[in-house]
Amino acid sequence: MKKIFRKAMTIVGSAALVGATLGSAFAASYPAPFTSNTAVITGANAAPSDNVAARNIVSNLDALSSGSVTSLVGGEGVTEPEVPLGSQIDFTSPTVSNIDSTINARDISSLIDEKLSWDDGTGVTDYTIHEEIAIGDMEIKTTLDDEDLEGVAMSNSAGLEYKLVFENAFPISHVGMDNSTGTADELYLTILGKQYEVSGMTSDTITVVTSQDVTLSPGESVTVDGKTFTLDDLSATAARVNGEVVTTSTKKINGLRVQIKDGTIFYNENDVGGGSVTLQIGDDISKTYSDNDEFVGEDEDDPLWVWDISNLGQENGYIGVKYSSKIEDSGDVDAGDSIKYVGEAYVMPNNFGQVSLDSISDLDYEDIEVSFDDGLDLYNASADEDEAAEVAINNGHVVVIKGEDTDTLTINTIETSEIYLYYAANDTTNLGEMVGANGSIVAFYRDVDDDYKPVNKPRFADLWNLSATNALSRTNIGTITVGDTIVDIDATVASNALTLTFENPDDSDISLTIGGTSLTDEAGSFDQLGSTAEDAEVTDVIINGTNSGTSEAAVMDDYGIIVGRDDSDGVKGNADDDAVVLSIPDDQVYAQVSVTLGGSSSDDETGVLLLDDTEVGQASGMNLIVVGGSGINSVAASLLGGAYTESAFTDATDVGAGEFLIQSFEKDGKTALLVAGYNAEDTDKAVTYLLGEDVVTTVGTKYIGSSSTEAVKQ
Repeated sequence: MKKIFRKAMTIVGSAALVGATLGSAFAASYPAPFTSNTAVITGANAAPSDNVAARNIVSNLDALSSGSVTSLVGGEGVTEPEVPLGSQIDFTSPTVSNIDSTINARDISSLIDEKLSWDDGTGVTDYTIHEEIAIGDMEIKTTLDDEDLEGVAMSNSAGLEYKLVFENAFPISHVGMDNSTGTADELYLTILGKQYEVSGMTSDTITVVTSQDVTLSPGESVTVDGKTFTLDDLSATAARVNGEVVTTSTKKINGLRVQIKDGTIFYNENDVGGGSVTLQIGDDISKTYSDNDEFVGEDEDDPLWVWDISNLGQENGYIGVKYSSKIEDSGDVDAGDSIKYVGEAYVMPNNFGQVSLDSISDLDYEDIEVSFDDGLDLYNASADEDEAAEVAINNGHVVVIKGEDTDTLTINTIETSEIYLYYAANDTTNLGEMVGANGSIVAFYRDVDDDYKPVNKPRFADLWNLSATNALSRTNIGTITVGDTIVDIDATVASNALTLTFENPDDSDISLTIGGTSLTDEAGSFDQLGSTAEDAEVTDVIINGTNSGTSEAAVMDDYGIIVGRDDSDGVKGNADDDAVVLSIPDDQVYAQVSVTLGGSSSDDETGVLLLDDTEVGQASGMNLIVVGGSGINSVAASLLGGAYTESAFTDATDVGAGEFLIQSFEKDGKTALLVAGYNAEDTDKAVTYLLGEDVVTTVGTKYIGSSSTEAVKQ
């Protein structure tokens, strides 16, 4: 599965409005991001085949849709906008999270904290009760934790729990009491926002009335669970329902249990056909639940939420409802639920509340490539500026660290775009006495300012001598600066091998094992990662202590640095290529998480529209899939800068007869995917390729192909 990282995701939401459904934190391959809020656009005068192809895309998206994702919109809550990646939601370092491990009325005022007045049969007593939500060890995970994740995700290891706590000792033996000692009032408790009648309690069980109460007069009907019940007649002690006599004892009618609720018959023998009665109707009239039994309404065999009942009758005893599944990685799918990505939430029963992963930071990234080269001319900066001397080396095998901008890298106070590391044995002459007796790690830099001649050539910057045991303790040799992110580049030599370590601002490390001939003599060189060229080993790349050298996908560390590329990209950037790309954000990446109570449920449906280019105004704020070339589709022409003819299409895209284009554009904050051929037949091939192959939809990605099964990513 593709895991190409989207490098811009805006943090949204607040304590006043949280839980809105947002886009994914990573841009994946098709069908993302077109699984919701999408319009497919054809040309109004397009060939019939274009319209058929567009309908195929709509059908395909409908078939791929995983259905709705329920979340809550609005309500009251608490938000933590900067949850560090790889940490628990209720983190305590480096600062303290706004989300406590236990949330109560001090955090969210709508949680109950009040007196419960109840007559237990001996008199009315006030009992202090309160609601709380335990977060448990819910975490924010990245692909460093699980390379099969589709992006930043939130786990839930059966730790999320709701509790109704009795702060005083509660007389549980009196619940439902009706004897010579006295009659207790009916006990109604609000659990997860819904009132339940509790007809019995022990220290670790609760008996809940699960039936529906309906009040009827003779001749009236009601529908419960799709079944109709009619009150035919009524007496002082019984009722006739659907032709059956019903009393305060349970009778099964029409597949459900029915009984008269005690004390609810209002009957006057002088009022024939009058009066009323409250009937209790349901699968069960009441049910006794113990620890780990399914919560009301949950699947008995595979519940997602279960009861947790502890020490009732004692101080701080509680009735709890907890999440039952350990959802910790991409493979966990239990009880119809799974790990949550950006815009998704763990929603509590009765839509009482949710814990949602709202977004991750909106940051700019810069790519740093670490690779190897054996064809460079290295120059000694100590020579005359106009006649720089080339360093005499036995081989040109160097490590190349390359940034995108001229000032991304700094070495020995020099700003540059490229740093080169070379092993100099003790007989290298042109560097003179600087080289140690046991050899040195020598650094050169790209002269981006053209200060020396030859122009823009690698120049000497610094060196570090190896010890008598051919070792070098971890030494800083330079820095990478991307916005507010400063990454130290450190070098270590041990056992005749070089390790390059990139130390993040959070003090975590990304280490690369540099291979080649042993650094013991003049034959030493840097020409690969690990011990074997183009054959990665797990220890070639180590991220925060995790061996990641053989990962087939990009890995995001806890700071937000993305290491490597997806293997199917066709672009070098993983250990197997002996060229690793580090994508570095201009600040630390955080997740925004909210705990929300109340609000209304919202279902994010697929909602794919099929429009022509004259109707594109109806697709405002939507992702677009634009079918057909710019000569017949004005939206395609707009994406290509106004290329309204066939020849202009070719000039803008380099796509000629027999070829097609699939290219992603940013349009009004959304993604517009152009799927177009030189002619109608080529467009049909493009759509077939899109639906049958693995197409990356990250903005800026471009494919050119000539058959329905082959295309080259540009």
